[in-house]
Amino acid sequence: MNPLDKISFIQLLWGVQIFFEIHNMEEATFMEKWYKGLPLPVHPIVSTKQFIAAVSLLTVAGFAITYFGVTTANQPTGISIILGIQMVMLVNVFVPHLATAIRFRQYSPGIVTGFLLNLPFSIYLFNRAMQEGFMSWQMIWILLAITPFASIALITISLQFGKWLVK
Repeated sequence: MNPLDKISFIQLLWGVQIFFEIHNMEEATFMEKWYKGLPLPVHPIVSTKQFIAAVSLLTVAGFAITYFGVTTANQPTGISIILGIQMVMLVNVFVPHLATAIRFRQYSPGIVTGFLLNLPFSIYLFNRAMQEGFMSWQMIWILLAITPFASIALITISLQFGKWLVK
């Protein structure tokens, strides 16, 4: 029996934000140095301070979304949004983390927590959500279709916020 089976599904949703924060800490710690060591640029230069400001915004927003998602009267919508956040984290394991690790044949900030935490937690959470009727295959496909656009929008907005904040 998995120890997570003892936790209610609603309580389990808090794991989305906890693992998200741990993942963000790994990325923030190594991102700037990693980026500066790449043989070619993959995105605009992001300072550690800018990145920390950006992921702090996303983390605070994620905790707020989770709180309101599990406590409001319109709980199914909130749960769907939280599951959407986890879908972003699942896709994030492969793009960009695995893709950049393979492309540059080196460590990619976020790949460790991606594979050790986010991948297994995503599989467990989505399986559990389907078992308990919070998710369907149709919802999985919809979230997979939305994820690339949501990821680009969230990354762009949060990095711009971080750039503005550290000026």
